[in-house]
Amino acid sequence: MEEWERLRRCTIKEAKQVFSLIRQRMRWMDKKGLDSWNQNHYDEIFPLSYFEKEAMLGRLFALVSEKDEHIISAAVLLESDSRWNSEKPAIYVHNFVSDIESAQAGKRFLEAVECYAKARGKQYVRLDSAQNNSSLENYYTNLGFAAVGICQEGAYQGVLRQKEIHCQNSENGLE
Repeated sequence: MEEWERLRRCTIKEAKQVFSLIRQRMRWMDKKGLDSWNQNHYDEIFPLSYFEKEAMLGRLFALVSEKDEHIISAAVLLESDSRWNSEKPAIYVHNFVSDIESAQAGKRFLEAVECYAKARGKQYVRLDSAQNNSSLENYYTNLGFAAVGICQEGAYQGVLRQKEIHCQNSENGLE
């Protein structure tokens, strides 16, 4: 995480910015020929009201620029997930999105989440990704997330991934 960025909870008003990032990412996927979110109507499954609710519950987090509060990456962070059959303490990352204009935004967000999780006594950061997306598989593997299982929710077939926490600093800048 760059020194001018910090991880924090989103306000309900900021949920609109996060939803805008989702739509931006969907347009980017269209241009790249990736149909994962578009084919599944991701923005209809997870509409703005979903992100507003998660913000209200204090579970929508963003990595923001200190200088202008611009959200460069965001996700819903949970302390449990029914798709996982594990008692080991973890933070679960859902609805993960990053600004296409911010280089390495997703990587920096996940690094910040790792420190956030460590500060809360967690052992793992966990997430899932579509089973048929080899570039996303490579991305998460390169970030240290190991495939440890599969999940299915409706038409979605995913790979469960986890990373053991190695954050050197439990300070996370979370407000």
